[in-house]
Amino acid sequence: MKTKAIGLLLAPLALGVVDARADAASASIYKALPMSVDTLDNGLRVVVVPMSGAPTVAFYTLVEAGSRDEVEPGRSGYAHLFEHLMFRGTRQIPAAEYEKRMQALGSDDNAFTTDDFTFFTPLIPKESLAELVPVEADRFEHLDVAPAAYKDETGAVAGEYNKDFSNPWWAMDEALREIAFTRHTYGHTVIGYKRDVDAMSQNYAYSKLFFSRFYVPDDCVIFAVGDVNREEVLDLVKKNYGGWKGKRANPAIQAEPAQTAPRRRDMIWKGPTTPRMTIAYKVPGAKDALADSAALGVLVTMVFGEPSALYQKLVVQEQKVIGLEADPDEMLHRDPGLLRVDAKLKEGTSFDEILGDVQSALDAVAQGKLDDKELADARNHLTSALVLSMQTPGDVATRLAYLTAATGGDPHAFDRYMSAAIAVGKDDIVRVAKMLTAAHRDVVTLSAPKKAGGK
Repeated sequence: MKTKAIGLLLAPLALGVVDARADAASASIYKALPMSVDTLDNGLRVVVVPMSGAPTVAFYTLVEAGSRDEVEPGRSGYAHLFEHLMFRGTRQIPAAEYEKRMQALGSDDNAFTTDDFTFFTPLIPKESLAELVPVEADRFEHLDVAPAAYKDETGAVAGEYNKDFSNPWWAMDEALREIAFTRHTYGHTVIGYKRDVDAMSQNYAYSKLFFSRFYVPDDCVIFAVGDVNREEVLDLVKKNYGGWKGKRANPAIQAEPAQTAPRRRDMIWKGPTTPRMTIAYKVPGAKDALADSAALGVLVTMVFGEPSALYQKLVVQEQKVIGLEADPDEMLHRDPGLLRVDAKLKEGTSFDEILGDVQSALDAVAQGKLDDKELADARNHLTSALVLSMQTPGDVATRLAYLTAATGGDPHAFDRYMSAAIAVGKDDIVRVAKMLTAAHRDVVTLSAPKKAGGK
């Protein structure tokens, strides 16, 4: 339903009863757009990015609670469930009325959940902002889901789970997480385990506890991006969110022990499918090692991008692989996570052959065997792609939110990531490539059932 599954120095503005304190010096987003960051007394942060002339306004809310925060056994999937429940209305504005109002405002209203956060994304004509803000404030402070509506929504999530897991990718993702993480909560998928999803309908009381833990002002960041100004947005937020209270819970998330040997799981799919594999490596979290995340982003672009020697060999020349993909954004997690390489294989190509080619390419980089021009091209490609990914208000708000969550709440993290990426040199690439060893590797393969006769 609602699921899937990135300045100028301004003076502080007094807001009366709910004082907004400007964050240090406001940063510039890739030196083109001004950005201000203010924090209300209740802990709610407000990020405003004016984009003069933009026809729409993104008034997006980041809740820094994702599947990472689901620490209790049997309770996976609740961050994703609340992505759905947040559209179920309040006593003042029931679900049908909420939907009617959003349509009247011309809102494109959606949401998605990740390992680290949940994100609500109403995109509106700029003229609708003053009417939207009180509606959004009401649902975040006063969500009121009746037991019957709760049961309906848990049924919808169960249906979504069944639909998702008809795709081999989801089964592989679940398997990869299970072998890669023995303690950390990144070990379960965002949608959760089937047994937990099926049990959600009986856990209405727990859902209210989850809401009280994480849907609180100091766990949220509002991103207002478009043809807006700081004073206008802060005045609306102060008026409508100023009475919101609560403090974020801090669940005891266990650190993942260092991996010292390769792990692998070979899976057989229930029907015909293209052979595929995921090769993953343990990498640092962005919160404590953002410069390493930037260097790894450049490395991924250099080693696995279409111009790379590895891609040209496997996909273009030898045609052993139908697709080879690695996304720099995939490793932007708050805690140590995974760099993933996904490959779809031609029939007759062995998994071990592709695994060997991938590892050899990474080992060569770790030994310093890289071309200066290839490094410069990859660095330029990554940074240019980041800028090009931020052309609309929604793009800007989403990119900022990803980096904010990945760094544990720093709205200026995009600028820091860009600066680090621009500065990546050969020594940085070699250093992070040395992390990508067989000992830190987790592999999942998936094949179709063998045909009669063993073929």
